[in-house]
Amino acid sequence: MLFIALTGLTFGTYYLHQLQQEVEGMKLKIDGTPQNRLEKQIGAEERTNKPKNEVKMAAHLTGKTTTDHSGRLKWEIYLGHAFLQGIQYKDGALVINETGQYFIYAKIYFRGMECETVLLQQTVVKRNEYYLNDLSLMKINIMNYCSGRGAWGKNTFQAGIFHLSEGVQLFVSVSHPGMVSTDELMTFFGAYKL
Repeated sequence: MLFIALTGLTFGTYYLHQLQQEVEGMKLKIDGTPQNRLEKQIGAEERTNKPKNEVKMAAHLTGKTTTDHSGRLKWEIYLGHAFLQGIQYKDGALVINETGQYFIYAKIYFRGMECETVLLQQTVVKRNEYYLNDLSLMKINIMNYCSGRGAWGKNTFQAGIFHLSEGVQLFVSVSHPGMVSTDELMTFFGAYKL
């Protein structure tokens, strides 16, 4: 029995040694062929040239009770899902710190206890110190959003890509701030640099 086990072990070792020599031989053949040369990977250079400590410009603000009677919404910047990274917040506005292309989005959840026939309006506004007037980037008008009696709710959503200069302020203005839900999952506003 011991003889059979030692014989099997010897043949197994010999077989593994032969297999290893064949693999080494194949490696030598492959190393000299053109298919083994390193080639440039498209897009890889862009990723590797960026500094690893570069801050990604991004912000996500969530609903917060508006304290004044203007249509300009105020936002939560620290609690829950809210955050600021490389973009500043000032009096309800995101302040862009670096010129570039930005994806901007805003979702507002309007609600009420009884159906009213008022125009709901949501506007994302750009303010620049070089222009005399604010510039609307995106606007939604909604009528006939509820019918009958009782509680109602209506979502609005806007998104777009815009070229923004350093120092530009972005804010959201609504027609009826008292109808805006402050739930962070239903009302939010943000931007990130592409």
